[in-house]
Amino acid sequence: MRNNQSCINAGAGSACPKKLNDAAISATAQIADDALELLRATHERLMHMRTLFCAIKADHRDGRHLHTADLSDLGGFLGDDWGNYIDDQIGHMQKGLDAAEVAQ
Repeated sequence: MRNNQSCINAGAGSACPKKLNDAAISATAQIADDALELLRATHERLMHMRTLFCAIKADHRDGRHLHTADLSDLGGFLGDDWGNYIDDQIGHMQKGLDAAEVAQ
């Protein structure tokens, strides 16, 4: 029996296994795309953090320390902010993967 025939035989109100599987694959592919985008954004954020630490080092090396405390506070904020965002994205992706697994 072909997949589309099994959908016809599933009856009214029943879920079509092929459509559920296709939806799960599509959801999984979207989560993979989201994960890659998150990795790209994380790489960019890490390059910004590198620049920030270079600025702290330069401020310290100059011996004036005019901006060291403010730059350090900024680094702490950015780290916390990005960490919270990553945690949120992990939760979102995990829920999507769990739903896709159930659908298969």
